[in-house]
Amino acid sequence: MSNKFKEPEAYLKSGSNELKILEYVINNLHLGINILKVNRILERPEKLVRPGPGAHHSVMGMFEDHGRVIPLVNLGVILGLNESEKGRRVIITEFFNEITGFLVDSAEQVYTLSWSKVKGSEEVMGNFDNPYVLAIARPTEEQNILLVDYEKIVLELAPNLAEEEFKFDKSDGEWDCKDKKILIAEDSTTVRDMLHMELEELGMDVTAVRDGQEAIEVFDERDDFDLIIADVEMPRRDGLAVLSHIRQHPDRGKTPVIIYSSIGDLGMKERAKSLEANAHITKLEMDSLFDKVKEILSQES
Repeated sequence: MSNKFKEPEAYLKSGSNELKILEYVINNLHLGINILKVNRILERPEKLVRPGPGAHHSVMGMFEDHGRVIPLVNLGVILGLNESEKGRRVIITEFFNEITGFLVDSAEQVYTLSWSKVKGSEEVMGNFDNPYVLAIARPTEEQNILLVDYEKIVLELAPNLAEEEFKFDKSDGEWDCKDKKILIAEDSTTVRDMLHMELEELGMDVTAVRDGQEAIEVFDERDDFDLIIADVEMPRRDGLAVLSHIRQHPDRGKTPVIIYSSIGDLGMKERAKSLEANAHITKLEMDSLFDKVKEILSQES
């Protein structure tokens, strides 16, 4: 299996509402991750440097790869799984400008599938309460691959990320967005709640949904949204499909849309631009996001 998974141009040019996931296994549980988050896959390093004081309890140590010092995180510990003796592969991820190595038992294969084959965990498994599982991918009727909220995990591993990025001046007199109606589409509960709270504190009327299909339904039911903020990776319909749907609307096709993603990939930005997004912003670049929100809403006032 190749160590390099990022092929953004070919992947993103294949069309909206499609994703590729890498399937991996921990304790016989099949999980998945978007390949655009995967930098490479390594054998488990033999030597680890002890983590510093205050490190998250799941951090096993630090190792060096291509001149970079990377934390090795026992993903099974975070997910509440029993201790596994099989962990021998490391999936290195890169997003939020953070590089993290996740220890897993094995990396299996890559699937290409439509977001329509990705369902919310409660839709497939009923009262399923693992806070780290966002959705279930079903490449076939017999397969259930759990998709994990890696953004929530990385923010728990490095809580200073959110604290630093959400520091901006709400007292700025230029903010005149009171009662502006915003629709947020974001499947990560952690990110959705943070964004919802910050926009409401600025006086905006915020509606937040957890997947792209719900965003489309809410947009079609209401005609009063001043701005849409849509994540790219979401169950059922992705953010690019939401954007495409809005742009094809006969009456409200010019509604401003900001696409944002934890993957600051050039191919992703070009795809959003080709679909006439008003902006593509990388998650946690909150200064950029709120500057763009202010710019768009000020133009509408």
